[in-house]
Amino acid sequence: MRKLLISTALVAVLAGPALAQQVIVQDSGPSAGPVIAVVPAPESVRRYIVDNPRPPVVIEGRLSQGSVVPMDVELVPVPENPEYVYFYDGDNRPVVVRAQDRQVVYVDEDGIPVEPQAPIVQDMPDELIGYVRDNPVDPVVIEGDIDIGYEVPDSATLQPVAGHDGYSYFYHDGRPYVVKTAERRVVYYAR
Repeated sequence: MRKLLISTALVAVLAGPALAQQVIVQDSGPSAGPVIAVVPAPESVRRYIVDNPRPPVVIEGRLSQGSVVPMDVELVPVPENPEYVYFYDGDNRPVVVRAQDRQVVYVDEDGIPVEPQAPIVQDMPDELIGYVRDNPVDPVVIEGDIDIGYEVPDSATLQPVAGHDGYSYFYHDGRPYVVKTAERRVVYYAR
């Protein structure tokens, strides 16, 4: 039994260490010790996190697999898999975290941010931009940086863009942001 567990763990270690979490499997017997098996985070979780970037959070030190995320870091749930939460670190790397113990399951060790799967609209019609600039609204208070792809919280009020169904906008720090209304994602802002 122990050989089977060790063989299984070795195969798992060789097959997927880049996207993995540690699970300790206890064997019984006088010479038994913990056997560490590596279980990858589901592909659907990784895809959701890449497709739903968040503003980066700067934390002290360098994160790696197995690190525990500090309690003051806001973790975003993965709707279809509540076992996982995530955030983007100060280097804009997606970080997958196990919800139950805040342990890092995956972080891009090379520091190369993963690009979203779907293209993000950045070219907006001049009429739309003109409307947004000519019709300022009360600013929305949002912590952190807002960039293309940012998902606007439900608590933020969005104003519809007249004549452009599917788009809305808000102001933050004196700057207008255009949002794809159905997704609540920022698709344009004046740079």
